Amino acid sequence: MATKVVGLDLGAHTVKVCELVTAFRSFELVGFGSEAVEPVAEDQHHFHALAAAARRLLERRGLLNETLMTAMPPAVVSTALLDFPFSQPKKIEQVLPFQLDEAVPFDVEDLVYDYQIVEKSDAGPCKVLVAYVKEDTFQLFLAALSHEGLDPKVVSIGPLAWFNLHDQVVGEAVTAPVAVLDIGHTHSELAIFAGGHPQQARDFIGGGQDITQALAHAFKVPAEQAERGKIAEGRIGVSPASQDTQVDHDVTAEARQRLISDACRSALGPVVREVRRSLVAFEQSTGQAVELVYLTGGTSQLRGLTEYLARVLGVHVAPLDPLAASFNRLAGGGAELRPYAGKALALSLRAFSRAHQSQLNFRKGEYIYTGDFGFLRGRVISVAVAVLVMIILGALGAKTRERVLQAEYQGLANQASALSEVVLGYPSDDVDLLYSTVAAGVKNSSQIPESSAFETLQELSQRIDFNLKVDVDRVEIDLTRKKMTLEGKTESGGDVERIVDGLRKTRCYNTRVQKERVEKSVDDRTKFRISASSSCG
Repeated sequence: MATKVVGLDLGAHTVKVCELVTAFRSFELVGFGSEAVEPVAEDQHHFHALAAAARRLLERRGLLNETLMTAMPPAVVSTALLDFPFSQPKKIEQVLPFQLDEAVPFDVEDLVYDYQIVEKSDAGPCKVLVAYVKEDTFQLFLAALSHEGLDPKVVSIGPLAWFNLHDQVVGEAVTAPVAVLDIGHTHSELAIFAGGHPQQARDFIGGGQDITQALAHAFKVPAEQAERGKIAEGRIGVSPASQDTQVDHDVTAEARQRLISDACRSALGPVVREVRRSLVAFEQSTGQAVELVYLTGGTSQLRGLTEYLARVLGVHVAPLDPLAASFNRLAGGGAELRPYAGKALALSLRAFSRAHQSQLNFRKGEYIYTGDFGFLRGRVISVAVAVLVMIILGALGAKTRERVLQAEYQGLANQASALSEVVLGYPSDDVDLLYSTVAAGVKNSSQIPESSAFETLQELSQRIDFNLKVDVDRVEIDLTRKKMTLEGKTESGGDVERIVDGLRKTRCYNTRVQKERVEKSVDDRTKFRISASSSCG
C-alpha cells in the first residue's frame, strides 16, 4: 500500500515540506509547499511560531497524519567529533557519555545527544560525529510541536540531512571531499562530506536577513523596502568602492550597484569567514582539500553570489540541484523550487535512504517515537467500517459452512437409516450398532459383505483430503459380483483422480478401480461413476 513520508524543514523565515509517496522500495517526489513564519509574540518562544506555521502548512496540504521527518532549528544544536578504538554500536553507546562529558562544557546528564559513525577502518577504530542539545530546549521543541498536533518520527540536525541526498546530487562514485552550504534567512549551515560520509556539520549566524538590514542601513529605508530591493536588485561581486569616493545615490546606476554590492559583501562577511575557517580546518586535519561547494538556500539566489564565493574561497562553487533526481514528479520539474526544496527533500529521504547505516536521531530513550500506528488517527471510521465488514463476512461464511455441514450430516444420516433397513431390518440412526452388526456378521452373514458401502465410504473419507467437495448420489454393492459402483459430483477431474486413489487404498474395494464415466454437468461440476472390485470375502 502506498504511503506518504513528509520532510519538514523548519526555516526561520518559511517552513517547507516535501512529500514522498512510497510503495514497497520505490518512491516519488509528488509535492512541495511552504508557509511563512509569523512574528512570535513577546511571551512565546520561536519554536511555537515554527510549529504553528508547520501545522498550517500540513493542514492545508492534508498531511497532518503522515510520517514526519524533521531537524532541530539552527543555533540550538552543537556537534563534536570523537574517536573510539572500536566501532561496535553497543560499546560506543556505553562509552559515549564519558567521552562527551570530557569534550563539552555541559553536564552530559542535562543533554539529549546522539551520534553517527562517519569513519571507520577494518582494524576497528572509528570516528563519530556527536550532536547534542540541552534537554530543556529539546523538551520545549517537542512540546511546541505536540501543542500543534505534530509528532515527528525523526529529529535530526540540518547539516546532516544532506547525507540522504548525497548519492542523488554528488553521486555514489564521488569520493573527493565536497561541501553543501545552505544560506538561510538568519543562519547558514555547512556540511562537509568525504567518501560519501559526513565529516563536519556546522551552523552559524548569518543569512539573508543580514543583507536586508545592511541595505536598509545603506539606503536609509525601512526593512520592508530593503527586502523588496534585495529581491529586485540584490547583487554581490562589484568591485568595492574606494575609501575616498563619495557616493551620490542619485548620480549613476553604477554607484547604486556598488553600494548594493558593498552592503551584501559586508553582511555576508561573517558567513564567508566561518566557511573559509571550516574548509581550512578540514584540510589541516585530514590532508584533503574540499574541491567543490554546493550552494543552496533562499539567499543563494543573490546575483553573483556563486562567482563571489568561488573567488574568495578558492574552490569551485556550483548551485545545488536537489530536484535533478530521477524520482522527481513535480509539475514541470519544479525548477523555481530548487533553492528551497533541498533540505525538506533530504529529510524525507531519511525514511528509507541508507537504512543499513547509522544515522543521528534525537528521538531515542525516553523521547523515542511511539506513533508508528499514528496513521490510524483520522482514519478511525474507515478502519472501523473495514473491521465491521470483515466480521460480517466472517459470520456469513461461518453460517454458510454450518448449513453445508448440516446438509452433509443429514445426507449421511439418511444413508445410514436406509442401510440399517437392509442390515438390521428396521430403520435406525444408531451408527455404532449398525457398524458392529456389519462387522460381526450377526445377521444373514452369507449375504453381508466383509466391507459394507457405509464402511467403505467411511474409510474412503479418511483416505481423501478433508476439503475435497464430493456429493455422493448413489452407492451400489453387488454381493454376487463383489463389485461396488460409486456415482456423484465433484469440482474437477483432478478431484475424481483423488477419489480413485483413495479407493485403491481401501481395505476391500481396491482392485480394478475404474472411471466408467467422467463428464461435466449443467452446473459446471464434474459428474463421475467409478467401479471397483472387492478383494475381501
